Amino acid sequence: MLKNWTVITQPVRLASDGILIRERYLLNKKHNNHKHTEKLLSIVGNLETSKQIALSGEDFRLRQMSNPRGGRPLSSYAMEFCLTLPKGYRPTPQQWQLIVKDCCLALAKLCNLNQLELGDFQKRIRAVLHQQEQTARKGSGDHVHLIIGKVAGTRVLNELQQKKATRVIKQAFNAATLRYADINYKHHEVAEAKRGRRLSTWQYEYENSKASLEIEKILRQMQVQTDKWLKAKTENNKRQLTRQKNRLTKNYEQLQKLSLSKQQAEQVSKIKNQLR
Repeated sequence: MLKNWTVITQPVRLASDGILIRERYLLNKKHNNHKHTEKLLSIVGNLETSKQIALSGEDFRLRQMSNPRGGRPLSSYAMEFCLTLPKGYRPTPQQWQLIVKDCCLALAKLCNLNQLELGDFQKRIRAVLHQQEQTARKGSGDHVHLIIGKVAGTRVLNELQQKKATRVIKQAFNAATLRYADINYKHHEVAEAKRGRRLSTWQYEYENSKASLEIEKILRQMQVQTDKWLKAKTENNKRQLTRQKNRLTKNYEQLQKLSLSKQQAEQVSKIKNQLR
């Protein structure tokens, strides 16, 4: 017997670019990951919703930059929750909408939102349903990708990224599937043979996420080093020029071993142009 239906939680990386990358991916019928997907259906929000999530994150970052005590830079503008059912269960799109609504209400309650924040929260919810082949041996069952903006009002909803958010949404998901689709997780028998493949898939995604974080860290270091190099050049400080050049070279060599996105490659080009 299952303890819960499956919910996977992860931050959407790469700031606003990451939001729009996920938007394109979730509705891309030709993507390799969607070989066993029969339908891709928007059930909450649309492209404009994703743009609103990205814009809210950029606005918050701008406020941070203008505030000397703005805190740690915000690199992730949203959280993504993947709500998955095993094969053999197919709620209708309308039932999924009700399930998602209950999950979002539970998260909103967890975040203890005021009226203004609740309005922002509701405007920044994006959900896409993937209806999967039910007879294929490979692939998962039907699932919803739920993306929720992390910025509401003037604050970041850090609660969404904490373990308690996953616990809360699992409980809401369990209750909502029973309430709206008469599907009870307690009655599902786990097929042990399928679990290894699911774990390896998410392990692969986890490794990709770690690589993205490492690239972001190196790029931030390079920008700081570039600023120091430019300052040293203005002051004709040869020792500092050499030191920062060596550090930049070392970081550049590290990046060459990693797979960069288009935006990341452009950042590297901008840094190189500053050093000319």
